[in-house]
Amino acid sequence: MTLTPTRTHYESELSAIVKNFTAVTLRGTTIYSKVRYVGLAGTAIMFGVGAFLVVAPGKGGEPLINRSLVGGTISMAIAWMAWVITIRPRLVMYGDTIRIRNWVTETVVPYGHITGVNIENGLTFTLKNGSEIRARVVGTSIVGELAGYPSAQLVRRHIQPLLSSGAHPEGGEVRETFSLSLKVPLIVAGLHVLLYGCMRYIVPMS
Repeated sequence: MTLTPTRTHYESELSAIVKNFTAVTLRGTTIYSKVRYVGLAGTAIMFGVGAFLVVAPGKGGEPLINRSLVGGTISMAIAWMAWVITIRPRLVMYGDTIRIRNWVTETVVPYGHITGVNIENGLTFTLKNGSEIRARVVGTSIVGELAGYPSAQLVRRHIQPLLSSGAHPEGGEVRETFSLSLKVPLIVAGLHVLLYGCMRYIVPMS
């Protein structure tokens, strides 16, 4: 006798898949967001869009320099935004501290200052002074909330032993700094300058 899977069975299977899926990956002592691949793809696509604006003169016959400025500005702005939001956030675990890199800040926290890891709404570290530090490596979403934030749970499983071992007494200080690299926009700008040079001198276009 063959049993036909019921709707409840499929729903439970889907629920299990969602709960087991994590949007983070661990490489060595660094935890990255898998969403960074979307950011990398978006950066490449936006450079392509900017390059197209440079190459295609359009009906207005805009000069090459104008098209280069417009295409380069659009590419730099959106590629930088994609990098900041999706690629930059990460957690790095060291011997006595954890480095929390968010969109525009980087915070170094000694393990002894951390009293808990909250996963109710993404990933948040609670400190002994009562303050909280949000880790953007795990984003908030409806799917994540329904599944219980499995990505945040994975991070907590890796960090919790370091907090509960008692080997890290409170010492040092929590250091938060503004940290925003210009590497990505400079690379995109350099590529557009190279493209402009090729279009201007190697393949002359008006």
